[in-house]
Amino acid sequence: MRLSSFSRESEEPTGLTGNPARDLARSFNIRVILFLSLHFPLAIGMELSPWVSTAHALLALLFGLRAALLGRTSQVVYAVVYISAAEVLWRMSRANLLWEYSKYAVVAVIFVAMVVEWGRNRETRRLRSVWPVLLFLTLVPATVMAILYYSPAELRDVLSFNLSSYAALLALGLYLWARPINRHTTIRLLLALIAPIVGITFLAIYYTITDLDSLIFLGAANWVTSGNYGPNQVSNMMGLGALTGVMLFVLIPRAWGARIFILILTLAMLGQGLLTFSRGGIYSFTLALAAFGFHLMSTPRARRRFLVLFTLFGAILLVFVYPLLDEFTGGSLTDRFSSLDTTGRLEAAMTDLDVFRNNPAVGVGVGRSTEYHATIEGISLAAHTEYTRLLAEHGLFGILTIVVLIWMLATRYLANHSGLGRAMTAALAVWALSIMAHSAMRLAVIPLAIALGFVWWRMNAAVEDESETEPQPEPKPGVAPSLPAHH
Repeated sequence: MRLSSFSRESEEPTGLTGNPARDLARSFNIRVILFLSLHFPLAIGMELSPWVSTAHALLALLFGLRAALLGRTSQVVYAVVYISAAEVLWRMSRANLLWEYSKYAVVAVIFVAMVVEWGRNRETRRLRSVWPVLLFLTLVPATVMAILYYSPAELRDVLSFNLSSYAALLALGLYLWARPINRHTTIRLLLALIAPIVGITFLAIYYTITDLDSLIFLGAANWVTSGNYGPNQVSNMMGLGALTGVMLFVLIPRAWGARIFILILTLAMLGQGLLTFSRGGIYSFTLALAAFGFHLMSTPRARRRFLVLFTLFGAILLVFVYPLLDEFTGGSLTDRFSSLDTTGRLEAAMTDLDVFRNNPAVGVGVGRSTEYHATIEGISLAAHTEYTRLLAEHGLFGILTIVVLIWMLATRYLANHSGLGRAMTAALAVWALSIMAHSAMRLAVIPLAIALGFVWWRMNAAVEDESETEPQPEPKPGVAPSLPAHH
């Protein structure tokens, strides 16, 4: 089902045509529920056959490239969002792809889209902002050091592992900076984001149920409840899925069938996220939810929806879901989330700081922090705290990377209107920045969330089909923004 089929008419009440099949097909509730539900059997098919997973990944890329070649801006955005969110699903189902396939696919789609836009409209013949380029340039000195240190065979893996996310951020940042996105397109974008996470959650629940007899909770991250994949990454994705579910509940107008279905999925993601025993995803969700809710307090209708959701959601989660899960785990769930053990992250971060103090100028080079963790702490652990990794491997340029990143997010936050616009930017930024504190920059959705924080959210704008819209200049301070031209 094409995401672009969620048109304006499907999101607003319409009169009956007298044709039951047509009325059903036009129902926004049915379309949303069907689109998300299709990811249940899809996930099982992908798990049963890596070739199904591989074909799914290639089709997603082809959809994005086709949209880019045709100049359909909104479909390009849906494609890169979906590809980023599906990364863990493809890895879980052992797709025959490059490990960083999602990031490279995003770069490819956006490159084609920008070339097409460059040739179609004079306004797009300039970078929307030089900041993404400047951020990427701060990574060059340590990259040169890595080139001088590693053999060609080692270098490829080191650079791909550590810098592919920044390549994706460069592409996404250039394409999405100040790009106007209205409420209706935002809803479709969020549906594209949550759909693959529905598949991830379904696989995790499936493995939990089918392995009940051998399931043991020992107070550490659990691979079985994570769908036989890395608990850290699965927990992070479920936290993002739950955050997306909350956003959809607030943004979708009147369609209670779709909203209730999304609420159920959100509860399932949080419940299964807790069972992974990987705490980071839940903590990041909580912080991002707080940022989102705080910014809605100035918008009466959104505030009302959020408070209703928060009250209902909190009651169900705290009164029913959490006690049942804690009993199911024999009390291990409470023990796990009350533990202050950082599972080696704090020690690795402290080592990074020591390395930075000894190599403050340009650091030790991309990828070399892992060697120092093994030498100093005796644990061969890749950096999980992106900020200290940047310091250790990039030195003062790493500080500059962090400063530029925060400056970019702050600039776009202030450029958005108060209320829903700033709520979106703040929630996505808080989620991404907090994930980077405990899970580095591993996932494609991290640069995606950061780049979505650069968007010009136009939640109260008139509806137009942004697939036919060219990007407009960023409004000057104090000047009312004009709506994009509709072709």
